[in-house]
Amino acid sequence: MQFEKKSVRLGDIRPSEQNPREDFGDIGALARSIEATGGEPLNPPVVVADGNVFRIVDGERRYRALSSIYGEDREVSVLVADTMDEANELVAMLATDDKRQLTEAERARGVQQMLVLGVDEQRIERASRATAGQIRAARKLRGRIDAGVQVTLEQLEAASAFDDEKDVEAVLAAGDGWAGKADSIRRRVEREEAKAEDCDAFGDAGIPVVKEQPDGFAYVDWANCGAAAAKLEAKEFAAGTVAVWKGSYWDLFAPKGGDDAEPEKTEEEIRAEQEAAREKTALEGLYRSLIRFVASGAFAMSKDLMMKVRVGREDPPALLVAMGGDSNPENEERFGAVRDEFARNLKACRPSEYEAGCWLMAAAKDMAQLNNRWGGDDAEAWLDHYDIFCSAGFEPGEEDVWLMERVQASAKEEEKDE
Repeated sequence: MQFEKKSVRLGDIRPSEQNPREDFGDIGALARSIEATGGEPLNPPVVVADGNVFRIVDGERRYRALSSIYGEDREVSVLVADTMDEANELVAMLATDDKRQLTEAERARGVQQMLVLGVDEQRIERASRATAGQIRAARKLRGRIDAGVQVTLEQLEAASAFDDEKDVEAVLAAGDGWAGKADSIRRRVEREEAKAEDCDAFGDAGIPVVKEQPDGFAYVDWANCGAAAAKLEAKEFAAGTVAVWKGSYWDLFAPKGGDDAEPEKTEEEIRAEQEAAREKTALEGLYRSLIRFVASGAFAMSKDLMMKVRVGREDPPALLVAMGGDSNPENEERFGAVRDEFARNLKACRPSEYEAGCWLMAAAKDMAQLNNRWGGDDAEAWLDHYDIFCSAGFEPGEEDVWLMERVQASAKEEEKDE
C-alpha cells in the first residue's frame, strides 16, 4: 500500500460529494478535543490527489473541525493515497471499531503505524495506553517485524532489551512463547556476565583461567558461576593455582606438593558435594524463573495445563470453605448436595488464565521444595510439573536441563528400589 504523509493547505482540500452524512455532529466539541491534544487529530484525514486539490476519502468531520480552528490558509497533515482503492484500504486499517477491543498484537501494530506517520510519542501514549518504554521499543524495532507476524507491545519491549541481533530476532519470532524465550536468553546473558566477572576476579588474584587441569596439579576447591570473588575473599589459595571452567562452575587446581597437594576427601566425595550445592543453586534459580514466567502472564493455555487445573477442581479448598464443614449432619448433607451440583456443572468449563496461573505458582513452589521431608515434590511429581511448564511455553536454560536430567536419574533409582 503506497501512501505519504503530507502537509496540505486546508483551502486545497475538498469534501467528498459521495459522503452520505448530513449531520456532522458537534464540530465545535471535536475542534476543542483536537486543540487539547496538540492541534491536529491523531489520525489525519485520508485524501486522494485530484489535480491541484485533494479529495477527502475519510475524515470530513476532522477537516471541518480543523477549518473552524485555522481557516483556509493553515497547512495540516493528511495521508495522501495514490488511488482510491489504496485510500479505502488505509481507511479500513486506521478505522476504529467501537464494538471490539483491539488485540494486543493490533495495539502494537497501531503504535508502530503511528510512529511511521510521525505522531508525537506523548499522543501515542495517550491514544494507545502504551508505556513510554513500550513506545521506545516500538521505535527501536520499527521495520523489524515481518508482514503477518503477530507481536505484542510487551514482546517488543522484551526483545528491545537485548543487544545481540540474534536474541532480538529469537524473541520476535517466538510467538506465544516469547516470555519463556526472553527469560531463557536473559538468564544466559546474566550467566555470561557473571562468568566474565569471575574471570576478572581470578585475574585480579593472579589465578589464570586455563582450559583443563594441568599435569602435576591437584584439585583444591570450586566456585559457582558468579561467586569467584566471594570465594577468593574467604580463602587464600597457593601460588600457581589455576581455574578451569566446567560449564556452569569453576574448579580450582594447585601444583602438587606441600600441604595443599592432595584433597582430604576422595574425588567422588568432592563431586557429590559439588553436585548437591549445584542442585540447590539450580533449584533456587529455576524457581525464580518459573514465577517470573507465570507473573508475566504470557504462558500458553496448553491442553496438559488445563487438564491439571480441571483435576485440581475435584477438591477445591475455596469451595469447601464456602459450602461445607457444618457439624449438623442435615446441614452437611444439604451443603454436600450443593457442592456436588456445583462441581458437576462447572468443573468441566475452560479454566481461566488466572486459575491456571495460580496452579502454576503452586506447582513452582512444590518444585522448589524437591525431596523436602515437610512437603514439596518427589522426583516423579517434579518431572510432571516440569513437563507442564514446558507445555505452557517455558524455555529451560542449561542449568534447568541439567537439573531435570539429575531428577530423571533419581526417579530411575527410586524405581529400582521399589
